[in-house]
Amino acid sequence: MATPTTPAHPRISEVASCKIAFTAFQALWIPGTTRICAIGSDDAGFGIIQIQALTSASTKPATSATATASPAQPRLVHQAETEKKVQFKCGTFRASARSSTLPHLLTGDFDGHVSLWDMSRTEFPVSNFKAHEDIVSCMDGAGSVTGRPEFVTGCNDGTVRLWDMRQDHKAAVKGGAPSPISDMSPKKGQAGHDVWCVAMGSGPGADDLMIVSGHDNGDVRVMDLRMGRSVFETNIKHGVCAVEFDKRQGKAGSLVATTLEGALHSFDLLNGQFTTSDSTTEEVITVRSGDVSTLWQARHVPQRPDIFAVTDGGGTVHMYRHGDERSLITSLGSHQLATEGVLSLDFNEDLEGLFVGCDLDNTLRVGMVHF
Repeated sequence: MATPTTPAHPRISEVASCKIAFTAFQALWIPGTTRICAIGSDDAGFGIIQIQALTSASTKPATSATATASPAQPRLVHQAETEKKVQFKCGTFRASARSSTLPHLLTGDFDGHVSLWDMSRTEFPVSNFKAHEDIVSCMDGAGSVTGRPEFVTGCNDGTVRLWDMRQDHKAAVKGGAPSPISDMSPKKGQAGHDVWCVAMGSGPGADDLMIVSGHDNGDVRVMDLRMGRSVFETNIKHGVCAVEFDKRQGKAGSLVATTLEGALHSFDLLNGQFTTSDSTTEEVITVRSGDVSTLWQARHVPQRPDIFAVTDGGGTVHMYRHGDERSLITSLGSHQLATEGVLSLDFNEDLEGLFVGCDLDNTLRVGMVHF
């Protein structure tokens, strides 16, 4: 099968948008659907889980006079909303296996709890436990890669922990809380730097998993779970807002990290592995400077892992491509999506180029990258 080609400058267009009455820290596609789950908090300090559906149903039915219906315009339709006492900071569907017919949502909140939610009934969580002593600031899952319901959480106290949803279930049955299957906490007596972002990726072997964490002091750390040790550590000088491996299936070829000060860092992997920290190839480019320089998010297109998007504090989406040598980054252009910073961006796993973002203007925006 021929490899899809990418135009020099893919075009980005807005498909639909809608205002929301709360600040969404993340907007995620519900796997296997064109429904969106937005997670965040309102001005009163309550946590919100909202579900919107992207629909193209015509808003004006055909009449005998017009003979045909008006053209279908995609729009977002509010379907459900849940309000809780604790503010939500992050969430993921990636702990569920990709083949799951009913993926569950995991959320992390400001009180350090992790909750599991059934999307068909969000009145009460399926389970809930205390994962950290401070805000659960970020999380990611490996179920969509390995089929095992494992996920990682990062906290403002500097801890990074790996969990298994099966242990969560066993603990809930016994009336207790699960223990992490791996705890990457600061050494005793040392203050931990806030963990702002985490991601999971595949290593060189079929069952190998890597965890990368980004910290407020610029630290980037990669842990190989099979070897049980750190395989890469560096400091990129400024707070790390986002980290992501290029592939979730198969051997990762690169790792990208973005910062508060508008810098995009790309690290080269050899055969799915990091070489030593001193010899790993790194490329750094300045994406944005000034008051809107913060690069909030970096996300790869699932169907084209050599292509990724970066969002900034001015509402712009920047597109890039990893070069043949993987260490080279080529700009594919940019698009002004919003007037405020785009905090989150998520690509649809089934429809190539379709993405959803949420911004500081309290707006959900669905867009399309046209390759």
